[in-house]
Amino acid sequence: MGNLQVQCRGKTYNEIEFDHRQNVYLPNETISGHVSHLQATNASLVLTGVISFRKRKRHGLEKVQITFFTTECPLTSHDKQNFQLKLDEDLPPSFNDMSTYPNVTYTINLLSGNSKRQTLVSIPICVCPRITIDRPLLLTPLFFGPIENQSTNLKLEVKINRAIFTFDELIQIFYELQNPKQILILKTEISLGVYYTIQSNVYQNDISTGFENASNISSRNRLIRNKVLLNIPHKIYLPPTFKFQYEHENDGLSFQLNIEYKIQFKVFFGDNDSLWQVDIPIVLCNEKLNLDKHEQNDFVVNTNLN
Repeated sequence: MGNLQVQCRGKTYNEIEFDHRQNVYLPNETISGHVSHLQATNASLVLTGVISFRKRKRHGLEKVQITFFTTECPLTSHDKQNFQLKLDEDLPPSFNDMSTYPNVTYTINLLSGNSKRQTLVSIPICVCPRITIDRPLLLTPLFFGPIENQSTNLKLEVKINRAIFTFDELIQIFYELQNPKQILILKTEISLGVYYTIQSNVYQNDISTGFENASNISSRNRLIRNKVLLNIPHKIYLPPTFKFQYEHENDGLSFQLNIEYKIQFKVFFGDNDSLWQVDIPIVLCNEKLNLDKHEQNDFVVNTNLN
């Protein structure tokens, strides 16, 4: 991150320099550096973690903002002064920016004053827990189904190369759609979505769309088989699968945050373009252990899912 100089009201300067040139930190890590040319009195550096979301009320959506983490370092000198800000363990990951709901953001603020504190500088940082999974069963092929749509007797059966993935990997999917009544299948859409659940409020964003053989679109075949590839993007920041619960006795504030990933199957059928959706949960983490090289590189689709 380096040096940061901010001019205050055209006269004074406050310079903040970090020891490490980065803005991504792990929970339980210490952010350190120094402040120099401090012109404000009664100044402090305050690091806060804030979650913002919207929840449904009877008369519409209400914006909710909860500060779930705060740590402060007082500044007592106008000369160069070192600081340390310690992150708690098990903090939730940053996700989305402040203009998108929901979001979890962390900010280092340079404040001055006593009762009415003025913000002189705001520096966003990113907190990213490093999630490592060591469960060999999750690294074997995942079989899902068959699951049946009761109104149409459509049956979906899915095979995925495994249940757990790291970022920038390829999800390999083979699916079988049984159509005993020979209903018109208009198309099948397969995508990867991230789900944020906060206090029973669910937010979903699609992050990747799969590509399949177009010959199976618009069909009355009794049996449709296809292979689909889904790429987990790496050019955008994605948080890992995560669960976090916050309770504060003094002010009564609390929330539970779940970050989940699901493969979404959307089958459009019939003359009225009806939709049947099936979601399959997977896990996204930073590192997976005990992964056999053959399983990683040579996933072979077996057309007989039984």
